[in-house]
Amino acid sequence: MTETPRQRARIETEAQIAAIGNRMIDDDGVDGLSLRAIARELGVVSSAVYRYVKSRDELLTILIRDAFTQIADAVDEALEGERSVKTLALRMLEWSRAYPNRWALIYGTPIADYEAPREQTVVPGTRIMVTLAELVATGQNGAEAALESRAESKESAATSKSSSRRRNTEAALQPLRKGLVELGLEFDDHVILETVWVAIVGLINGLRFGQFGPGFDDVEDDLMSGVVNRLGE
Repeated sequence: MTETPRQRARIETEAQIAAIGNRMIDDDGVDGLSLRAIARELGVVSSAVYRYVKSRDELLTILIRDAFTQIADAVDEALEGERSVKTLALRMLEWSRAYPNRWALIYGTPIADYEAPREQTVVPGTRIMVTLAELVATGQNGAEAALESRAESKESAATSKSSSRRRNTEAALQPLRKGLVELGLEFDDHVILETVWVAIVGLINGLRFGQFGPGFDDVEDDLMSGVVNRLGE
């Protein structure tokens, strides 16, 4: 179906609004977002912008969805060269360095008085998680027999500890599991836990939000590579 001039104009204006919003996030974080400032930059009155974006919350949703899409696209591009967990993790880390405030928008502290609509953010927000879980699951298939043999020899001594840890894991992963189920996908909890929440996203958050202190700028890639290597042990 051919787009009308009005439809093309709307698409272009919405793209401009998203681009300006992303620049505001990059410069000043969420606190820098302003629909009035966007209107001024577009050279229109504020009421004209509200025809495209009805509220600041709607603008946040657009930018969150856009950030999830951007980082997932960057990961997909990197995986065209080499399909590995390390490639995926290093590209996520690289993107977080380039756009630290956008990373904070999607993986940082929840925004006060805002709740992202699941129907608009679940699919873009779980793209990397799904890809990562698939990569890990594929890698695990080849070593499954050896792992099972090793686990059996330690099973009796570790039963109590494993039971407690399993309960904690199931509770912690429930939000992600629900999102994947909505997409018709199911993965073992250890695949999701070891790759996304604890290892990769946790390390990037620690680096981006200064939780490890200063002095890590030159060794970020080495740290991530080490984490991913340990996942395969």
